[in-house]
Amino acid sequence: MKEFRVKNLIQIAGIIDLAEADLLINEGVKYLGFPLRLPVNKEDLSEEAAKQLISKFPQNVHAIAISYSKTAEDAINLCSKIGATIIQLHGPISLTELKKLRRNSELSVIKSLVFKENNFEELLSTLEGMQGFVDAF
Repeated sequence: MKEFRVKNLIQIAGIIDLAEADLLINEGVKYLGFPLRLPVNKEDLSEEAAKQLISKFPQNVHAIAISYSKTAEDAINLCSKIGATIIQLHGPISLTELKKLRRNSELSVIKSLVFKENNFEELLSTLEGMQGFVDAF
């Protein structure tokens, strides 16, 4: 597993082309996100286009696959296909699948949290249960 300790991480998501990526990279952005395999909404670009774009990134720029993957296999497959080293998971994923993801890949994992009225205890439970298998929330 790669070390993923970044203070004040800023990610820009929804990159659509190389000109936009270059602009952001030139301004110092190091984390570019690609929402793919979404249950709703159309993706900003195809997986193949994302792969081509990511292949042109300097080594100090990181591609983040943003997905609703529910299995380790799907997350690993997506990241491998496009060349991302970080997966940002939205939606539910079981602890069993997070453990598989950690065991079977070197991906860094970001798990999104949904803040709603009166869900503080649920969020605490999620944080406690997943903290050993997620690099950032």
